Amino acid sequence: MYSPFTLNISPMKRLFLINFEKDPDETYIGFEPQWFEDASYGTGLRIIAWRKDGYVDVYQQPGLTVEEKLDVAAKGLADTHIHPMENARFNITPRGVDVAFAFEDKNGRPVKVEVVEKSQKPTNPFALLAPVGSSSTKPSYLPVYFMYGFDFVRRADTQVTISINGRSHKADPFPFPMNGSRVYFMRYSADTFLVDWCPAQSKMLELLEAPVVNPVGSEDNHYTGPNGTQYQLAEMAEEKELPAFAAIRAIHNQHTFEARFQPAFPEITHLPNKASLKGRFTFGAEASAGVVSGEYQVNRSGDQVEVTLHPKDGWEPQPTTLFLKFFFTAIKVFRQWPKTYQWKAKITLQQDAPPYMESKWERV
Repeated sequence: MYSPFTLNISPMKRLFLINFEKDPDETYIGFEPQWFEDASYGTGLRIIAWRKDGYVDVYQQPGLTVEEKLDVAAKGLADTHIHPMENARFNITPRGVDVAFAFEDKNGRPVKVEVVEKSQKPTNPFALLAPVGSSSTKPSYLPVYFMYGFDFVRRADTQVTISINGRSHKADPFPFPMNGSRVYFMRYSADTFLVDWCPAQSKMLELLEAPVVNPVGSEDNHYTGPNGTQYQLAEMAEEKELPAFAAIRAIHNQHTFEARFQPAFPEITHLPNKASLKGRFTFGAEASAGVVSGEYQVNRSGDQVEVTLHPKDGWEPQPTTLFLKFFFTAIKVFRQWPKTYQWKAKITLQQDAPPYMESKWERV
């Protein structure tokens, strides 16, 4: 069994976005602290520095894995620099954020940032799909990035320091109140679940591991692929039915990502010649974060199989309040950015070797 669909899950645990685009530095318009805590990836802080020219620089603590590219972010990665960032912290409590870091940028300029919410009122966080993919010009995967414990930083009783080369910068305000409070356009997630869906590739597909026979002699219907991803076969009512995948699942910490296909997506090596099939799919995790949905199409001609995925319906949120319903309706980018992505794959079936696939994402 083979599947053209793969995914990677980021070990990132927390995320904070700090915008000062209305009061920019000569180079930077925002910082994005990310906190990692993973045995293999490393533990520490990474700062994505958003530049005026659309690229990003990265400043990160020693011990973290160095990413070769970040093409889902704007125009992509420019420079990466390793800094100790002593005394840095990244805490999120029921009262809000407590984040501080300092480093010397690539031009030798001191950077100091500190944001501390001191309000005695508890926050009222929610869940959403981050629109991070809306800015990417050459994406290599679909960023299905769920943000749990998401909220904006309140302006009252908050200490904000954004200093670059001795000059202070003002954080961008948000244009309307959130839950009755004036807020900055600074937002954070206390619990991130970041899935890179179907990274572009040019290589042979990996053989899925067959189900394990359980003690009573029957098999389950879950094949296993890279990164422990499970591929659930649809139930076959008749022996002549072709194997097909009804769902794909991956678990990370307490979260479960699931992609479902209706009708089930056919296993490509069993697909008859000249066969053509259209269907629908959904991506999601916990119900509170909503779902992304769209259409798929698969066609076979000789030893060539072509697959297309288009999340044409975008993201459907699950707002828990009237305010959030208004918020997601008024700011259309949240719901609509997935509609601009399309995945295409060309697969060559080979007699004595695994299928070879070339795939890519396009903005449409």
